[in-house]
Amino acid sequence: MSMGKGACRVSYDVAVHTRFPMSQALENAAFSAWPSQHCVDSQGWLLRLDRGYTKRANSANATEHSRVLTDRDVEAIEARFRDSGLVPIFRLPSFAPIEDTDRLLDARGYLSCDASLVMTRSLEGAWGADPACAPDAAGWLDVFQKASGKCGDDQAVHLEILHRIAAPCAWAVHSESDPDLSCGLGVLVDDNLGLFDIATRVDFRRQGHAQKLCEGLLAWGARRGARTAFLQVVATNTSAIRLYEKLGFKLAYRYGYRIGEA
Repeated sequence: MSMGKGACRVSYDVAVHTRFPMSQALENAAFSAWPSQHCVDSQGWLLRLDRGYTKRANSANATEHSRVLTDRDVEAIEARFRDSGLVPIFRLPSFAPIEDTDRLLDARGYLSCDASLVMTRSLEGAWGADPACAPDAAGWLDVFQKASGKCGDDQAVHLEILHRIAAPCAWAVHSESDPDLSCGLGVLVDDNLGLFDIATRVDFRRQGHAQKLCEGLLAWGARRGARTAFLQVVATNTSAIRLYEKLGFKLAYRYGYRIGEA
């Protein structure tokens, strides 16, 4: 994936800022659904520190309490990340008016990447059957690795994150002619259902398997009291976005990452 100074920037939306409480509630649900090993507050920024698997779990996140940072503040945050053996990463949502910090990071040589969407939909109405599920996180991860092709050493850290989730989970798998076609994770945080790690084997994509899997996850969440479903998707993943729009998801807000030097 190419990254460059000023590329993949997130536009700050003042209109979205009026929905700050709703957006921050979704952020908090996502943090709980994908827990980091350590969380630290710094000037109202939530520093999530783990062992490097996914930028979501290893970044400084702007929140409703975030202050505009000075060079000294950024240096202190960078030290936290480097002391943990991590590259400093900032995650900037579009609903937080922190353009000054974004410009500061730009001046410090931070690269922009992975502009992403947070999409939501209501879960009111009738739903079908719950999805088939693996017995536990380890069994589900085995299917995920086969479906996604992600089989590196970092999958041990992935499993640690999965074991750390305290909220109710649906370790969903979808299989018809093959046992490892598609999988996805549903995490219920209060009345918000988060969908994560939706994956389908390359040779079975665009055949409706992911749609059936997601419909099962939505049914699972709705039946257990979820009122809203949310997910995060990279803005360039147009095929996934089309699927989620077909399932009734709409854009809630955007975010992007700024990555510093190792």
